[in-house]
Amino acid sequence: MKKIKVKPVDYDPLVDSLFISVPDRKYEYSVMLGDDVILDFGKLPGRERIDIVGFEILNASKKFGVKKYTLKNIKRLKAEIEVNEKIVKLKIEIWVSLRGRERHRSKVLETSNVGIPSGVALISV
Repeated sequence: MKKIKVKPVDYDPLVDSLFISVPDRKYEYSVMLGDDVILDFGKLPGRERIDIVGFEILNASKKFGVKKYTLKNIKRLKAEIEVNEKIVKLKIEIWVSLRGRERHRSKVLETSNVGIPSGVALISV
C-alpha cells in the first residue's frame, strides 16, 4: 500500500482528542471502534474505491502516557492500520518535542472487527 503523507496533526487538549486526516480526501463515513478510536472512510485523491482517510483517538494523552500540552508538540507521526476478518489493529508512533528534546512514544490499539473490509493503511506526518 502507498504511504500517505499528511499534515498537520490536529490535537484538541480540551477533549484530549488526536485527529489525523488525509488532505483533499472525500469523506464518506466514520466507524467507532470500541470507546476510543474512530476511523474515517472516503476516497483518496485519484482513487475511486473507499479507503481509510483518517482516524481520531480519544483520551490520547492517557494512551501515550504524556501530558496534554505535550501532544500539542507532535513533530512526527507514523500510523499503520491493519484490518483483517477478526481484528482492527492501529499501531501509532509519535515523536514530540519536550524541553527541547525529541521524545518517542508508541501505542498499539486493537479491537474486534465490526464489518470493516480487510486492508492496510500507512499514514505518516
